Amino acid sequence: MLTSLIEADSQTVITLLTAHAVRVLAEYGICGPGAVMPGLGLSAEDFATEIYIEYLTGKIRVRTWPYLYTALKNNIRDKLGSSAQKTTEHVPTNPQVDSEGNVGRHLDGFPMNVPSIEDRLCEDSYKAKIRQTVQDQPPLKELVEAVFDLDLTKPGEIAEALGISASEVYVRNRKLARRLIKNGVSTVKS
Repeated sequence: MLTSLIEADSQTVITLLTAHAVRVLAEYGICGPGAVMPGLGLSAEDFATEIYIEYLTGKIRVRTWPYLYTALKNNIRDKLGSSAQKTTEHVPTNPQVDSEGNVGRHLDGFPMNVPSIEDRLCEDSYKAKIRQTVQDQPPLKELVEAVFDLDLTKPGEIAEALGISASEVYVRNRKLARRLIKNGVSTVKS
């Protein structure tokens, strides 16, 4: 990641903000890079562009990546709470098959050829692959166990549980990410 926003070109900023928006939307069940928020029709790129415009016009004055990511997440949360989003009926883009073998409703009325999210990502299998990848690296194994077994997500909590500094947690996170990419468990985020 870039060290400062000042040295980044606008396309890079939009791309990184869009990637973060995709992750935030996925946390709320709005999955995929082409997904839009029901009722508002806003995509991840729309949210990213809106935050970037606020940054350029001076509405956002703090010039750091974490601040922009927080502003983006808060913007998405605010829109999720809007009345238009609450009154819109959610129709999944990739519905499940019911017990009688009938496919549910689709947004466009046509069946999707894409496998369901549950079929593509089996959480237990993924966790097992991660554990296997870090088996020979005790510091990374400790980090994975703190996240998976103790359900810790914040670096401060992880640091306290492992008896290390928060900066060491960040170092281990980066090493873990590189190791997962190297072993094909994860992909490079664009």
